[in-house]
Amino acid sequence: MPTLKINDQTITVEPGTLLLDACKQAGYDIPHYCYHPALTPVATCRMCMVEIKGQPKLATSCTVTATEGMEVSTHSPAVTDARAAVMEFLLINHPLDCPICDQAGECKLQDYSYQYGSDDSRMVEPKRRYRYEDLGAKIVIDKNRCIHCTRCVRFTKEVSRTYELTVANRGAHLEVTTYEGLSMDANPLAGNVVDLCPVGALTSRDFRFHKRVWYLKPMATISRHSALASPLWADVDENRVWRFRPRHLAGQPSTHFIFDEERMACHRYDLDPATRATQPRLKGEASTLETLGEALFSHDSIAVIGQGTFGCDAAQRLGELASTEALCFGSGDKRYAVTHPEFQGDGDGIFNRRGFTERGFRFGQLENLLEQVRQGQVKAVVLLHDEAFSGPQENDLLSRIVEAAPFSLVLEPLPSVLSAKATATLPTATYLEESDFVVNHHGDLRRYQKAVEAPKGVRSPAAWLKQVQTLRTVAMV
Repeated sequence: MPTLKINDQTITVEPGTLLLDACKQAGYDIPHYCYHPALTPVATCRMCMVEIKGQPKLATSCTVTATEGMEVSTHSPAVTDARAAVMEFLLINHPLDCPICDQAGECKLQDYSYQYGSDDSRMVEPKRRYRYEDLGAKIVIDKNRCIHCTRCVRFTKEVSRTYELTVANRGAHLEVTTYEGLSMDANPLAGNVVDLCPVGALTSRDFRFHKRVWYLKPMATISRHSALASPLWADVDENRVWRFRPRHLAGQPSTHFIFDEERMACHRYDLDPATRATQPRLKGEASTLETLGEALFSHDSIAVIGQGTFGCDAAQRLGELASTEALCFGSGDKRYAVTHPEFQGDGDGIFNRRGFTERGFRFGQLENLLEQVRQGQVKAVVLLHDEAFSGPQENDLLSRIVEAAPFSLVLEPLPSVLSAKATATLPTATYLEESDFVVNHHGDLRRYQKAVEAPKGVRSPAAWLKQVQTLRTVAMV
């Protein structure tokens, strides 16, 4: 493994490590625009230049591999002057519209201008202006802000492989544009170009002008709308999630990007507290948990059905309610088309199926349960469910089980037809209102934490099931 000096600090790195990453390992963050670990390095922005002893010119650290005996300076006078010059060139034609730009607050142009640029400009000529271009219903482009880092272009070529974007013209009239007749609407990963853009040239139609990013608090969560429970940042303010962003996990390249379906799913959980149930209900009327528990445990044979999109803690609590382990059933049959296997290596949309199976739940056995209910072998059913992850056929089967059972208790974060047919319901929190963990199809443990507070009276599935189990224990005593 090569050993080198960075600012007189000796470090050892893995063979093939880029100098930019080696500097970061040593504790020196090198400014950059065009470099991204998931894209091919091209050294177009020139911000990452460093001085290497023995070389006559400055080198771009994003394209140079660290080698044995190399001596690097990241803040020499030559490097400082070069970065200031690059910042001046980048800002020559950049509009001064930070107050209305959605990128304000997370803009690398703002940050690096403050850290490495000058406090005045020598540009007195009129700034360059581009025509408006429509990228479709997902993405808005403002070419006047673009600094031509080409991250977005490389993304559509190397990652999404949809090839909508390209670089046209050269010199003073360089611009990022689309091939004629193309938009980004058909690209299932289009939203990632907004995350990649280091300035405000590419913004999301869904999020722009809705919230200033410095008000948002990022909370670590997962995507329920992916096959592998992709890690996400849920950006929260005023007890509301405003957007989802990919949350990269070290050593897992597949976590750099997310699908647009996952990104837009934040709206599904943006619920109006005034419209949500906040009390247990029994036979259509407001009730207490004690009364509901008494009605449930008056039956001597209880089966449970858990959908594999909930957390492992909820699965454990639910399984404890079953009269026997043989009465633990799994549900969920949503599937995804595997278009980009590097990000979604499994088509099974029930991402915690493994976690439920490890806790004794058997999938594909709902027909057998329906038969047991009809024969009177099962008297009560407790169902943990989300209709979005069960197809019409499975939802119909679950509906028949709920109708046939003498007693049925349904826990649903978003009420459906099943809730209306059930004997009893409990007001259940969404996954953004609880903390738990899942085990995806690859065996990766993915934790998620509470992002927003549930309304008073609404509890997580695990909390409700724990209390119901406590009532059973008290009744047995």
